Amino acid sequence: MKCLVFVADKMQPFVNQAIEATLLKLADDDTEILYLWKNDKTVVIGKNQNAYTECNVSQLENDGGFVARRISGGGAVYHDKGNLNFTFVSSRNNYNVAKNFEIMTDAMRSLGFEVSLSGRNDVLLNGRKFSGNAFYKGNDACFHHGTILIKTSPEIIAKYLKVSKVKLEAKGVKSVVSRVINLSDVLPVTAEQVTDSLIKSFGSYYKQEPVRITEADLPADELAKQIAFFSDEKWRHGDDVHYDARIERRFSWGTADIRLKLNGDVIEDCKIYSDSLDDVTERQNLLIGADVNVGKEGVNDIIEAFKEQENGF
Repeated sequence: MKCLVFVADKMQPFVNQAIEATLLKLADDDTEILYLWKNDKTVVIGKNQNAYTECNVSQLENDGGFVARRISGGGAVYHDKGNLNFTFVSSRNNYNVAKNFEIMTDAMRSLGFEVSLSGRNDVLLNGRKFSGNAFYKGNDACFHHGTILIKTSPEIIAKYLKVSKVKLEAKGVKSVVSRVINLSDVLPVTAEQVTDSLIKSFGSYYKQEPVRITEADLPADELAKQIAFFSDEKWRHGDDVHYDARIERRFSWGTADIRLKLNGDVIEDCKIYSDSLDDVTERQNLLIGADVNVGKEGVNDIIEAFKEQENGF
């Protein structure tokens, strides 16, 4: 087994996302990769999300920040110099989320932090979230990536992120500020120390010294293609879909903002924006063609019926 480590030297979101996607080309059954990177003043939304309902887009961009969309699911996160991102890249055969969490949490404990996993994708410190995680599965390779809040202002996070009342109620908190914590709120620590600890834990797990790689080791044509993809405005901002009816619900698989286009009593089209870690296309298709019977007022009943009948809609 060969272990590679890439520590990014830029804080440009579209370049860093492109590097992450390009690293998928390097992962095989004999290669594991750890990628460590930082963005400055960037809101990164999940692939299923609506940029305008998750982020104060105008405020962020007027302040010189960026909206980025990732290819994994999950919710919106804020990146700046006080946040470190990590990505574990593996072949499909070797992909193991539990293993990745073990490496990450061992690194945190070696720095003196008592951390714990919560649900599928959060890591907590003193009962509050300092790391959110998401997952991507490609045909040949996969990645597991996440954030680590080291020294980011919660007030800045609240300035740029919008969090739905439905989600806050589900989490049992009043605001995003009350839900998160920085590592530096508990112990003095730097991004460099966290970086070194993650690399050490990665090498310790595989019982070898990881080999450092740089941008020069990546296929230039693939990297250029990925930069163009992630920086594309339509990809980043998406479409704010016109609709006849809108419903927000919290399901077992995530918060859903459901937009429906009606033709009489029939749902003609549907768009679901969600922080779900999984693809929502099948759930959209469940609703398209459904007969609402009593017009827009019956949409809630339709949603509840699907919730009961379609195994966790």
